Amino acid sequence: MRQAPDISVASLNLHGGMDRHGRPYDVAAACHLLQADVIALQEVWRADGEPDEFAAVASALGGQVRHGRMASGISLARLRVGPEDGREGEWGVAVLTSLPVLRYEEISLGRAPLDGLPRLAQALTLAVPGGGTLRIVNTHLTHRMTSPAQLMLLAARLSKESTGPTLIAGDLNMTGPATWTAGHGYRRVVRGPTFPAHRPLVQLDHLLAGPGIRAEAAEVLPGVGSDHLPVRAQLLPG
Repeated sequence: MRQAPDISVASLNLHGGMDRHGRPYDVAAACHLLQADVIALQEVWRADGEPDEFAAVASALGGQVRHGRMASGISLARLRVGPEDGREGEWGVAVLTSLPVLRYEEISLGRAPLDGLPRLAQALTLAVPGGGTLRIVNTHLTHRMTSPAQLMLLAARLSKESTGPTLIAGDLNMTGPATWTAGHGYRRVVRGPTFPAHRPLVQLDHLLAGPGIRAEAAEVLPGVGSDHLPVRAQLLPG
């Protein structure tokens, strides 16, 4: 990252834009509250035939959005996150960024046993002020017991490419100690319970910094409507 100014990165599981009772909340306002240069989102649902509110949010923040689709033609009721309202849409992950995107790719992580959906990771190589690059990897790993195996697979795939400092962000569906399975020099920079938002007991949402990155002001943020709490950190060259 060279001597770039601080880059703020946040991550949030949106729960499809529904609170824990299945009631909608203001997703756009939630994204604005995160106040970050890069926002990694999981459980993103976009209704078919309706404007992309995430593109609108990204534009308002002076950036762009990249979507990663995990399922299509699916309702919030079928996903068990909201009531049946007759709408179907796309389900997946997304990254909002005000930094220029130099490269974008999606990494397939396959379908875990007993998991209804395949999993993937988004890898965005971003240009940072002052020169250099930062790779942000956004993912939502399986809620089944094999999430550490998926994290190990993901980190091994990422290690094969020398694209500069890398940060893995997202709902990893594992506790903090289990993130050691990433190996390759990754370390978690935020510590604190994130789920459930109304009474946090366990940390499922993580920012894992690879070599060449150090983090400051790493924190769990107050709730914004989802059943998960957001996490955020300031990244500096390390």
